[in-house]
Amino acid sequence: MTNCAHYRKLIAVVSFLFTATAVFAGTIKGHVYDGLTKEQLIGANVVIKHELKKVVTSLDGGFTFKGLENGTYELKISYVGYAEVDTTIVIAGAEVREFNIYLFPQGVTLSEVTKSAAKDGSTDQYAQKREQFANNIVNIVSSKTIAISPDITVANVMQRISGMSIERSSTGDGQHAIIRGMDKRYNTTLVNGIKIPSPDNRNRYVPLDIFPADLLDRIEVIKSLTPDLEGDATGGVMNLVMRSAPSHFIAEGNVGTGYSQLFLNRDFHSFKKAGVNSKSPIELSGPGVYAPVGAFPYNNLVTDASKPPINKNVNLTLGNRFLHNKLGVIIAGSYQNTYRGSNSQILQQSATVPPAPNDHIAQQPAVSDDFYREYNSRVDRSGVEAKVDYAFNKNNSISLFATHLQLNERRVRITSDTLLGGYTLPNDFIGPYAIHTKTETRSDLQSINNITLQGSNALLEGLTTDWSLTAALAKREVPDIAEFSVGQKVTPNAGTGTYTLGTLQTEDESREWIHNTDKDLAGYLNFHYKANISGKTELISFGGMYRHKERDNFDNSYILTPVNDKDSVYQKFISIPDSKFQFIPANGALGNASQNPGIYHAYENVYAAYGMLKYQLTSRFELIGGLRVENTHQNYMSSLNDALPGKSADINFMDFLPSVQGKYAFSKIKDIRFSYFRSIFRPAFADLIPFPDKSGSNDTYLVEGNPYIKHTVIDNFDVRYELFPKGLDQFMIGAFYKLINNPIEYAFAPYSTTSGNYGATPILSPQNFGTANNFGVELVFRKYFGNFGVSGNYTFTNSVINATKLYVYLTPDNTTKFTNVPDRRPLQGQSAHIGNFSLLYKSAKNKTDAQLALVYTGERINTLSQYKGFDNWEKPTTNLDFSAQHQFGKHYILYVKANNLLNTPFRLVIKQHNNAYHTKTQLPFQESTDYMTVQYDRYYASYSIGFRFKF
Repeated sequence: MTNCAHYRKLIAVVSFLFTATAVFAGTIKGHVYDGLTKEQLIGANVVIKHELKKVVTSLDGGFTFKGLENGTYELKISYVGYAEVDTTIVIAGAEVREFNIYLFPQGVTLSEVTKSAAKDGSTDQYAQKREQFANNIVNIVSSKTIAISPDITVANVMQRISGMSIERSSTGDGQHAIIRGMDKRYNTTLVNGIKIPSPDNRNRYVPLDIFPADLLDRIEVIKSLTPDLEGDATGGVMNLVMRSAPSHFIAEGNVGTGYSQLFLNRDFHSFKKAGVNSKSPIELSGPGVYAPVGAFPYNNLVTDASKPPINKNVNLTLGNRFLHNKLGVIIAGSYQNTYRGSNSQILQQSATVPPAPNDHIAQQPAVSDDFYREYNSRVDRSGVEAKVDYAFNKNNSISLFATHLQLNERRVRITSDTLLGGYTLPNDFIGPYAIHTKTETRSDLQSINNITLQGSNALLEGLTTDWSLTAALAKREVPDIAEFSVGQKVTPNAGTGTYTLGTLQTEDESREWIHNTDKDLAGYLNFHYKANISGKTELISFGGMYRHKERDNFDNSYILTPVNDKDSVYQKFISIPDSKFQFIPANGALGNASQNPGIYHAYENVYAAYGMLKYQLTSRFELIGGLRVENTHQNYMSSLNDALPGKSADINFMDFLPSVQGKYAFSKIKDIRFSYFRSIFRPAFADLIPFPDKSGSNDTYLVEGNPYIKHTVIDNFDVRYELFPKGLDQFMIGAFYKLINNPIEYAFAPYSTTSGNYGATPILSPQNFGTANNFGVELVFRKYFGNFGVSGNYTFTNSVINATKLYVYLTPDNTTKFTNVPDRRPLQGQSAHIGNFSLLYKSAKNKTDAQLALVYTGERINTLSQYKGFDNWEKPTTNLDFSAQHQFGKHYILYVKANNLLNTPFRLVIKQHNNAYHTKTQLPFQESTDYMTVQYDRYYASYSIGFRFKF
């Protein structure tokens, strides 16, 4: 009993103390904002004077002091570059005192508070505000987000954006973007709002890996078009906004290094670029001159195997304003040197497929070769941008922007090519007829140069104008693609399941020179008039543009035949320097330039005019509508033989492109948008001209144009609900629908338009596929919990094309029957499911950021086949990346980045029952009886470390 009495007393004392503490423990909490922009300030210092208590505002600008005794507290709130604020708070009882603090930049007076302030477009806060108040549906990524992400190129950043996936190059790096399931050809790339030409020798779309990410202020992905935007962007517009002059002096930079795990497991193969002839013999000597064999030196075919040096990444930005802030100047440069590669296995598909045994069984794919390839690339990526702007006054300004981008890849591809036979080995693999070892070296040099003069002027009361004059040049040079091959015949040993390799023989050597230029001259003129309609001030805009595009393309190749040994019908291989060649026939020394359709000149003129009205129906409901008219004139002349179709063409078409955008605001943080617009896709010149080449991203099959394709017209519908609760938190959900007339997709064709003959290797050719429907749902979210956060997006896309495919089977009387059967499939490149999810950590107090980012891309069609069920599908991929950084003092940041931590492979499959899996006709690297694997690539992880500085 005594112990129970003691326990009761103890409990009573504890309860009293707890109650007393609760009564006299108060809380002070609040948020700190920029007084001009109303954006939260992250990392502001909030100090209770005389108490030695200090906190740092979190990601939403918030702060909290708990457990405060009753009394009066003096607070000091400060942030770098802002005037300090002192305030006094009284705590009485267990109350929570909550309030907001607004800080103003130093030197700003209260009378200036109502004036617009210069905004830093590189911040997450600015990006979110721009999304919220934009005229159209847009997603924006700030340079601050890019800096702390695992990515160093724009292409890799794109995969983090809602509705976007990327296509990768042979090294595993992102190269092109697919937006909302619309293939890369349907998207447009702008720099500072101006369309730029592409260095790609076949396509309009710009290779996004040419852009170093650290040159950018932000990335804007515009998904609905207003009439003032060019109409050839169905998937979306990728506007890459470069750095602008700051409001004060800055000096920023980055130095980093890294390594690829791939080259911890094998050697890196390289060649000396000094041995590469920049021009083909016909360019040096003129047409009609036979090139001597000595004009094709072997130096660039001799490769060295070693461990590559470490990667390098440096950049520097300097900027300031002068003449009482009227003149702004910024210059930025970036250089990245990386060593990348992959290990690739490919089954080359045959152009013709054996018929099915009857009309109830699917045809089986036919393959001719098994390739094992090692890619080795040294990639040098550099960029310089400079901008000068001058503000005459608040209504008149002018700017001059220039940029140079360069992407040089020097690649060695080593291929073991097994020509498959019809017998089996003890491991049940199909035996070879021959084995070839091929070494290909190429230098791929791409550049984009752009200079733009822009101005903004007030003309009359309520009437303003903005204009742009731009000149741009994109170039690609692929000098001397050299391939040297040796081979061994294979003789099966009867009844043993083994084979014997023959003598190593020197085989044909190929050399090819490709270069092209794409020049743009363009002018834009826009007028904006603030009119009074029904007592409201509305904005009327109208204007136009003109662009002249001119393109020159050159392609010349040679085939050199080995000289037979004196006592043999072949040349025994000794070494590359000892190999001897000749031209058979002799006129092969002229190259194929005389009738090569890859040599052409083309131009395109686009005239456009538009009118647009921005009308505020109510204080909550805003409409933007108008019409854009675009006239296109295309003309080309190629070197194709006169007897073949597609030598030249003159094409004209006009499009009327209406657009309506609407926004209804439920509150300051909640709204809904809707839009309709019509857009087009113009075929690239190489889509029209039937020249075959293998210089693009798909270097397994020849790609050839089609002179009969038509341009694509698309009707687009969008709706999106948006919520911006507080800070950087956001939630968006939307839906879209696209009706596509004459979609253009690349498919396997059984024969070449140029020759009209069937070949052993199928040709990839652009084709129109009737009418397609594409619809989907997008979800975007971001939420912070103190220093931790989650962000992500998910896109479901469903597209349908109703087309026909070829199905071949044997009739009961053993006759081959060719039929066209219906085929219902999604768009090429469209994944039904795309998802991003990131775990975030951001501590303003500890000055540490970290991000674990996962990207999921669902299966999608990579290449179309003319045969039923033979389309090549990419298997789903899950990529995991990590990045972290820590700031030391005020000026220095140490960072680490790691990519492809899961070593996610790239796989292409044919969704047919696989008769070549665990059978007597088994093929290599097969995974299942449910599908045939035709390509399996591994890239492995890559790592980088470095530091940034900012003054």
